[in-house]
Amino acid sequence: MTKHHQRAKQHEIVIVGGGPVGLWTGIQLKKRQSNAVVTIYERYLEYQRNHVLRLEYTSMLLHSKANRDLREEVFFREVTGKSLPQIVLRPTGSVFVRTNDLERALKLYAQAVGVEVRYERAASPEAIMQAHPTCQTFIAADGAHSAMRAALLGEDAIEHLALQHAVEVKYQAEGKVGYLGSIAEQYKTNKLLTNMAFEYVGHEREGITPVTIRFFLDKETYDGLPEANFKAPLLLDDVLDDKPDASPALSRLARDIATYMKARQTLAGEIYRPCSGRLTKLVLSLYAANRFAVLHKDNRTATEPAERAWYLVGDAAMGVPYFRALNAGIILGSQLANILNSGLSTASKVQAYNAFRPLHIAWEFTAARGKNSGLSAYNLLRKAVAEVPWQLVKWDDETASQFRAKHQIALRPDDDDDASAPLSSAPK
Repeated sequence: MTKHHQRAKQHEIVIVGGGPVGLWTGIQLKKRQSNAVVTIYERYLEYQRNHVLRLEYTSMLLHSKANRDLREEVFFREVTGKSLPQIVLRPTGSVFVRTNDLERALKLYAQAVGVEVRYERAASPEAIMQAHPTCQTFIAADGAHSAMRAALLGEDAIEHLALQHAVEVKYQAEGKVGYLGSIAEQYKTNKLLTNMAFEYVGHEREGITPVTIRFFLDKETYDGLPEANFKAPLLLDDVLDDKPDASPALSRLARDIATYMKARQTLAGEIYRPCSGRLTKLVLSLYAANRFAVLHKDNRTATEPAERAWYLVGDAAMGVPYFRALNAGIILGSQLANILNSGLSTASKVQAYNAFRPLHIAWEFTAARGKNSGLSAYNLLRKAVAEVPWQLVKWDDETASQFRAKHQIALRPDDDDDASAPLSSAPK
């Protein structure tokens, strides 16, 4: 028997999209079916997003398969700094991780278990199926703007529900830095701002720490900002320059960014790396495809299987804001691997995956709506209390003036005499 015929008799699975969710799904499939031929198509050699996400331990445990081998141990320690037994004992924990660091660790893990990654663009579902004529199982993990989903289900296959309008400021700090020292420090700093802000700090790597600050805006302010997405962001240094021709919305946002970063500089000892900052706009919304799996029987030839199916995972299937998207995608990937490992027919696997869809949506959407309600309530409280003259939990006038003094932040402590003060000297 030729090598080609041996390969044809093996269970073949093709995944389009080699981001974290696609890689995780491939790993989970290989853990359950070690003899399966799992191929991932990924168009980029390097992961295109570099921001901080919160990875919840529960998402890596739910529906997943634990082999408890050395490769698995290396992965969990690299990503979380903890062993798998430690994570199992504290399943409600989480870790902030850079997306490209997570993707790098998952890629090494996937390659170690035998997942093949091909750096090619997948033009269409038909092109992929023609390239793999004996394959019955295809998975779309190609993101929120999934070309596979649009081709399979149509452009109107999803509905969006916008929850918040926001901008994300991503930059690098030199050395190891942390958060503002306490919840009170962040709360008091937020009361100096027009727009509510939250910070997310990743792990130091090679002397650099990634920082993300997310500012929540009203729709009018959001619409008044120039266009900026992760492919074409605004440069943070230009925004902080607050040029005279900048729109009023951008000028107000620039003052908020500078104030928050000056607070981090003073309280957390942060040193901003010049020219490392980017600003992007985003709408935090809920969405879900009307189906997560579909049978594909069109244009079959005599050599093709009778039933071929496509399954959606990650952002291709549904989107959930507030750091839920990655975690929801990982859970879906593990769940799909369980279904595909069952003895069900292809049609029954499609039905089973679609049957879990409303349960998964209800769970994740409820969590996102709860978080959104909490943030909205906090923002109302922040604005109301900031106007109360007798409030106690606030920065004194001198500290507030220091944080607001310069719209262009000092990049390093020695660039400005008062650019950085020790934490102990900052009034509480």
